[in-house]
Amino acid sequence: MADNADVTLHKIPPRNSALSAHSEAGLKSTSLAVSSAVVSEHISTVGVEVSYVRPWIARDVQKSEKCEADMMLQEVLARCTSSSQYLSVSEKSKLLYFVRDLPRWFVLLLIMQRMGYERLGLNRVFEPEPRFSGKVMIKDTQIDLELDAKSTERVTHFGIRGRATTVFLAKSKALSGLQRDPRFPNESSELVAKFYWPEETRQSELDIILDEVYKIAQTDPDVRGHVPELVWFYKFKETSTSKIRVALGLKDADRVEQGSRVLHITVSRKIIPITTLSGEEFLAAWWQVVKCHRALWKGGVLHRDVSPSNLMVYRLRGQYIGVLNDYDLSSFKRDGPRGFERTGTVPFMAKNLLTPDAMAGKVEHVYAHDAESLIWVLTWVCLRYEGGNLSKNRPLEEWLKSDAPMCADKKGGFLTGGIRNVRPSGSHKKSWDLVERCFEGIYSLYLPSGYRKLTDESAFQLLLEGPMLEHDSRRRTYIRGSVPPL
Repeated sequence: MADNADVTLHKIPPRNSALSAHSEAGLKSTSLAVSSAVVSEHISTVGVEVSYVRPWIARDVQKSEKCEADMMLQEVLARCTSSSQYLSVSEKSKLLYFVRDLPRWFVLLLIMQRMGYERLGLNRVFEPEPRFSGKVMIKDTQIDLELDAKSTERVTHFGIRGRATTVFLAKSKALSGLQRDPRFPNESSELVAKFYWPEETRQSELDIILDEVYKIAQTDPDVRGHVPELVWFYKFKETSTSKIRVALGLKDADRVEQGSRVLHITVSRKIIPITTLSGEEFLAAWWQVVKCHRALWKGGVLHRDVSPSNLMVYRLRGQYIGVLNDYDLSSFKRDGPRGFERTGTVPFMAKNLLTPDAMAGKVEHVYAHDAESLIWVLTWVCLRYEGGNLSKNRPLEEWLKSDAPMCADKKGGFLTGGIRNVRPSGSHKKSWDLVERCFEGIYSLYLPSGYRKLTDESAFQLLLEGPMLEHDSRRRTYIRGSVPPL
């Protein structure tokens, strides 16, 4: 590294660098001030005109001669100047992004270097210190909450750090003491808390969507009892990422909520993944979700993110009840343009939504696409789960690592013959007849001339209702035939 770093850089004194002894004494340094000294001193060598330099940058520049520059950063600087002539073509290609975006990279380093734990995503309410575990009170509320961060049922392994969606088992005397809502038959006394970072403008719309879902549930038996019960929610306004744009004084700071995210917590009655079920119990719950999804779509609520993690169940009087969960990406049918936004989880999205045109927003998200997603989920569970657990043999694993175009190719291969090369797990063998019938419908949508357009009702009958009726008829015939005559 040091061989290429021996380069003379022409120093351009930063403006506003004059500091009094008093003002310099009041500046706070960091343990990584070395890097900032090198960056602030030499940023103009890559053609960036610095019109204003913060006092702490000026101070670091003035003291830079007393520091040894970070070797890696020094190497980057050296490679972006005359020493790059000694690099091979292949070595230069690896440096493309550093060279092209070097100023932004430096700024990012400077920002991250000076971020406190809260700005890095650590919520000091729930984790005032690393590895904290205990009861906390939510500010400005009378709600107590205790998270089970060590539970094996936790959805992610990241803890309450960063901005990944995380779900925990939770306890709360205040919430457990609330009067039960008669609209929701889930009798579970256990609670789950979901931490997530939705767009600020999107969250306000989500509240309206959930209200509409609950209204439909009051009159439609296919929805009643098949949607999650939201017990409590809270918005941590102080965590809004819009603060970044405001602090930087960007021109669009007056529209900061557009695209900015803020931490929310929702507490719901506990429901469990549908993947824990097998055989007839699984298929019955899956079909309940299919009918709930269809009823909501007819009522104007478009889910648009069907995946195994969004199909849940709870137990009621000895039977499992299917639940269509997570409306974060849902929209209203009346919002026409929204239908061209790409939403979903790639391995379970309809093949037609994974094309370049679809990625560019030129393909409308229609009911047939969600119906196809429901079939992909059915197929996924039948192939990869045995007795409620992930099996050792996991077909389609590569789909999890594929981007949209690659996944579209893999799905095309599966449709045109790959399905004949896989076998369901033993606990889902009876459902495979339905999978094959559903795929006959999917295959008929992809014509040489293009994607076959259907009405919502026609798509439901072709892809889901028709195959299920045939499956039930065949199953009843098999059961009657297997009973010995009296």
